[in-house]
Amino acid sequence: MTRRRWTESVWGAVLIGSGRAKAQRRPSEPTALLFGTVFQGSHLALPGARVVAWAESNPRKKYRAVTNYRGEYRIRVPAGDATWVLEASAPRFVGARRTVQVYGIEKSTANLILESRKAARGRGDRSGGD
Repeated sequence: MTRRRWTESVWGAVLIGSGRAKAQRRPSEPTALLFGTVFQGSHLALPGARVVAWAESNPRKKYRAVTNYRGEYRIRVPAGDATWVLEASAPRFVGARRTVQVYGIEKSTANLILESRKAARGRGDRSGGD
């Protein structure tokens, strides 16, 4: 066995053993995609923010994502006509909520803007909760 083949077989075993090969398979059920960017009040991207989505018809089933270094998130949800509630939160920021209507298997964009708690207090807005 050549060194290259041995390396390929080892990496193949590592990927299969770690479950990574399974994660790359396409889902068997159709899905819709909710995506967008979470911004700070100054309109700069906010990496590391948590985004949670749930259908208004079933608020117990939640789908979660964390924004990447560009503040972007992607959440796959079951396909079908539904109204989805998106909520973004991050430490030191007041959370934001938005609803999005999804039809079938379409992609829907929802950008959210989080304001810092310090700026909200300066305006007299106490919705951030302390």
